[in-house]
Amino acid sequence: MKVVLIRPPKFMIEGSQPIPIIPPLGIALIAGSLKAAGHQVNVIDAIAEAPNQFNKNEPIPVYSNRVKKGYRLISMGLSFEEIASRIPLDVDVIGLSCMFSINWPLDRALIKYLAGKFPLAKMIAGGESITGMAETCLQQAPQLIACVMGEGEETSIELLSAFEKNLPLSNVPGIMCRLPDGTIYKTKPRQRIRKLDEVPFPDWSTMPIYNYQRHAVYPGETPRITLGIMATRGCPYECTFCTSPDMWGTRYFMRSPDNVIAEIEYMKNIYGATNFEFFDLTAIIQKRWIIEFAQKLVEKKLNITWKIPAGTRSEAIDEEVAYWLKKSGCFFITYAPESGSQRLLNIIKKKVSLDNILQSIKYSKKQGMIVYINMIMGLPDETHLDVWKTFLFLFKCKLNGVDEMPLAVFRPYPGSSLFDRLLKEGKIESSSDDYVIDSLFIIETITEHQYYNDNISAFWYKIYMWLAYFFFYGLDYIKNPTSILRTIRNISEKNYQNELERKLAYRYQSP
Repeated sequence: MKVVLIRPPKFMIEGSQPIPIIPPLGIALIAGSLKAAGHQVNVIDAIAEAPNQFNKNEPIPVYSNRVKKGYRLISMGLSFEEIASRIPLDVDVIGLSCMFSINWPLDRALIKYLAGKFPLAKMIAGGESITGMAETCLQQAPQLIACVMGEGEETSIELLSAFEKNLPLSNVPGIMCRLPDGTIYKTKPRQRIRKLDEVPFPDWSTMPIYNYQRHAVYPGETPRITLGIMATRGCPYECTFCTSPDMWGTRYFMRSPDNVIAEIEYMKNIYGATNFEFFDLTAIIQKRWIIEFAQKLVEKKLNITWKIPAGTRSEAIDEEVAYWLKKSGCFFITYAPESGSQRLLNIIKKKVSLDNILQSIKYSKKQGMIVYINMIMGLPDETHLDVWKTFLFLFKCKLNGVDEMPLAVFRPYPGSSLFDRLLKEGKIESSSDDYVIDSLFIIETITEHQYYNDNISAFWYKIYMWLAYFFFYGLDYIKNPTSILRTIRNISEKNYQNELERKLAYRYQSP
């Protein structure tokens, strides 16, 4: 079958912070599997194809009673018309990657637009957003025939086979579909892919590889071809704010070190990639595996570098592991403590020790790695005392050499336990766009956001957000007061060197 996979444009507020252009690993994996199964596949990465193009007149209706005056919603990337012009007239299947709920109003409009242009094509969608809100998506986008839920490689192949042979979609595990009578039906869950070494490598052949190099944001690095990779799937933990248990499940499966290295070597030889970002949900759990991988990578002498930007745990990263990470080319690692309060971490089921994180950070910094920490403020059960404990932890992190602190405001994502809880409490209405617009989308940096916390008012959170940056970055300014002038210059030149400068520069934050 002729298949076109689409990464939709970015839905955003006019004037909001630009986003780095990250290669869409999920689409590349699906493309690789479908090609291996004999299908003709083309990918349209609407963001990377036109990262400097902003479309102000797309037909994107927003069904919300609370859209604030003064906000102009636009898209970044190819226009709907440009996307349609790149799709063959005889296309059989059009598949959209819907990864983020914030993008759903645009994704929904694009599905409707393309269905009108290609009435004979079957419209399908997949991704984390689809998995978390498949029924809502099918209800709001009647042009959709099926939503792929969870891992997509095997499901997509079987779904296309059902299309080819005109078989009932109700027999395809791992989807939610629209039956011939219009009924929305969820099929039985699909078993997780266990033999990961047998999954075809990602296919990047129809994507704008060099655009990722030109437009990505890699602080402190020279531009080079960087591709995503996953060495593991799933996460054995059940953090209540995370969609992973719904998307991947809690079973943790690892590829063999040899298979991962073979992919790295292939991507370097075929596409010229010399830097790799590991997008694993929890990249490092087993010490034996990571040391074996690093040692074999050293033996191969591939002359590549790699990063762990998505956030990982600390238990397996001791002094020995940190040494082999750096020696094998890993120069950047992100830890994900989320909060400095152990009480709050226990509530959100974040099974991590803050003392272990600090010790692991020391090992990583000793090896000269760049270290980031991911933090969240605004979790529903957070108290004032939890926030002050977080401030103390941030100060300790800075003393131990942490370079950056991406600070996120809690957002309830479909498919997470906290989303389900807030839905039951009546604090979220997912049937309209109010949830997307107020909870995920319209965010004035630091000074405006929808909070779901009964213990701390929005007024205090406005203060606490600024204080968090003060406790983390303030030490730099105290040690070197001239860095204040450097920050002013960076903002004026739009050459942002840290998260604080980006927050000061942009009124809106685009997730």
